[in-house]
Formats: sequence, structure tokens, C-alpha cells
Amino acid sequence: MEERQLTTNQLFEEFIQLANKQAPDPLIDEENSVLESTLNQIVALFNERATRLERQQSEARRINSKYMETIRELEQSVVDESDDLKMEYDKKVALLHEERAELENQITQLSEEKTFLQSTLDSEQNAFKEELKVHKKLIFDLEGKVKQLEDERTQLNRQNQSLMDVVDDLKGRTRRSDQLEEENQKLHLEVQLLRREKEAFENRMKEQIELAVLRERNHQPDHS
Repeated sequence: MEERQLTTNQLFEEFIQLANKQAPDPLIDEENSVLESTLNQIVALFNERATRLERQQSEARRINSKYMETIRELEQSVVDESDDLKMEYDKKVALLHEERAELENQITQLSEEKTFLQSTLDSEQNAFKEELKVHKKLIFDLEGKVKQLEDERTQLNRQNQSLMDVVDDLKGRTRRSDQLEEENQKLHLEVQLLRREKEAFENRMKEQIELAVLRERNHQPDHS
């Protein structure tokens, strides 16, 4: 743009020099003045435009420089972020590999434990079935024994009732025997009393007889 501006100025100057070399002409001078004024305005406009373009170019270079710096910073930031992400990705991938290996080991262990538990469960189920058979037989036997015991209990109840009847009869007889015993004791006491009275009466009678004999003996000499 600067080379184009210098070339245009040189053309204007050469045009003016050529005009000055010709014979003076008032009309030409007036036209030259108008042209010169117009050219000066045009030059001023070109200079103003050149100045504005220089400012714009300077601003564009500044913006471009800032833009390039920003681009470089962004590129560096992207590179750094990419490196960080790559490192984090590598770490996560390694961690995932470790977790996957651990999970595979756990799955293998769980599968083995499942197989063992299934085998144990099958064995326990078989044992439970056998125990269930034994328990069913025991229950059947116990039900038979319970039926037998119920029959025996019924029979024992009948026997107990018979015994209670016998006991009640014995209690009645015992009460009668007690009454008879009391009466017997009373009679025994009465007999003893009668015996004592008899003995006392016999003793009195004996004493009276002896007294009578003595009195009779005592009266015999007097009569003789």
C-alpha cells in the first residue's frame, strides 16, 4: 500500500511539473488550481486513509499478536491438559486393570465357593431328607405310642375310678370301723367300770360276810 501511495504522489508531481513547463494559460492555471486543490484533497484523503490503515494494521498486528499469544497459551494449555488427561487416563486404566484382575480373582473365588456351597447344600439336603425319613418314622412310632398311651390312660382312668370306688367304700368301712372301735372302747370302759364295781361290791360283800361271821362268833359264847 505504501509503494502504491508513493507511486501515485510521483505521478501527481510529474503531472504538475509538466503543466508548469507549458505556456501559461489563465484557464489552465485555474483548472490546475482546481486540480491541485482536488489532488491535495485526494492526497489528504489518501494520507488519512493510509494513516487509518496503518492504525488498523497496527491494531490488527497487536490483536493478531495477542491472538497468536492466546493461541499459543491455549495450545500449551491444551497440551498440558492433554498430558495431564493422558497421565490420569493411564492411571485410571492401570487402576481398572488392577480392579479387573481383583474382580476376576473374586469371581473365581466366588465361583469356587459357590461350587463348594452347592456341594455342601446338596449333601445337607440329602442328609436332611434322610433325617426327615427317620423323623417321620419316629413321629409315626410316637403317634402309635401316644395312641397306646391314650388307651392305657383310658384303662387307667377306669381302674382309678374303680379304685376310687373301692377307696370310698373302704373309707365308709373305715368310718364304720372307727365308730365300732369307739363303741368297743366305750364298752371296754363300761366293762372295766363294771368289773371295778363288781370287785368293789364283792369286796364289800366279803367284808360284810367276814364282819357277820365275826359278829356271829362273838355272839355264840354268850348263848352257851
